[in-house]
Amino acid sequence: MVEFLAVGLLVVTALLTVAQLATWVWARNVAVNAAHEGARTAAEAGRVPREGADRTRELLRDGLGRGAASFHVRAAGDGQVVEVTASGRAPALVPFLPPLEVTARATAFDEDGGFS
Repeated sequence: MVEFLAVGLLVVTALLTVAQLATWVWARNVAVNAAHEGARTAAEAGRVPREGADRTRELLRDGLGRGAASFHVRAAGDGQVVEVTASGRAPALVPFLPPLEVTARATAFDEDGGFS
């Protein structure tokens, strides 16, 4: 009986850990895609970096729901390159596991930059 409980506890802990890691991978993929889309939006002719940050936040909300509230989005451009960074915590499935950080960074050439 004791051995069954010990093995059962280990199996449940392993499954919860795998589920939390899967949630982190999902949150990372959402953040990476949102940052790339935000950078592409900000790089379009006639657009400013703020629009890229807004698009990134919108995609984070669509993909992560309430979990997007923990993300901070920053967009900056130097006239030639636009960079969007989204960083935050993956949603926690298991309260006793530490929160996993997610950081996604994307760059795109600014169409208004005058490249020839």
